[in-house]
Amino acid sequence: MPEAPDYNQAAEVFRKTMEEALANIDVVNANLKKEQEKAIDMQIAAKDEFNRIQNEAHQISEAYMEQHRKEYLAQMRDEILLEVTRKLILEEVPSDKLKSALELPPKILADAWFYVGFEKLDDHYIGHVGYINQGRSGTVIFYRNDLTIHFPFEFGGGETLAIIDVPTPENWERETKTLLADRQVILEFVAKRVIRDQASKCTYFIGPDKILIQY
Repeated sequence: MPEAPDYNQAAEVFRKTMEEALANIDVVNANLKKEQEKAIDMQIAAKDEFNRIQNEAHQISEAYMEQHRKEYLAQMRDEILLEVTRKLILEEVPSDKLKSALELPPKILADAWFYVGFEKLDDHYIGHVGYINQGRSGTVIFYRNDLTIHFPFEFGGGETLAIIDVPTPENWERETKTLLADRQVILEFVAKRVIRDQASKCTYFIGPDKILIQY
């Protein structure tokens, strides 16, 4: 008869195999627990870092706003002052008076002149020309940084588009409050501006008491 198998030996082998397997599972579980704990720690650290960034961002934002608050206020003040200055110039308040009354910084006044359309008149002054139309007639307004002068005009006929009335040399200083020496400079500036703004294909002629804008 064949020899019977040794079940005791087989059982011992099975037992050792199971112990080794269970021991390996314990190691795996222990490592898994460590990884889980590490992941939880990382989540907590990430949340703390996120909260820190949020808090710092809020603090930085407040600090930035406070730091630049004066700049924003100054910018708003300058924008409002510029608009007020521009409107007052067009309301014929002399720039010299505006400068002293409003304590205007030179840049604000220069920007206002620029936006209105002032150009160099001579070595001492800058000028601008505006218009009031009333049908067949109206007014040409000469602006200088220290004064304004009104010249009535009416539309002409034939080869004359418009006739602008100006004070004669004899009456110039009394009616305009400017020197007679400034008359030709002012009238040429007005005539050239009228052609540039209103009649680009025309020419001008300056007479004793009129500026003729002609085709």
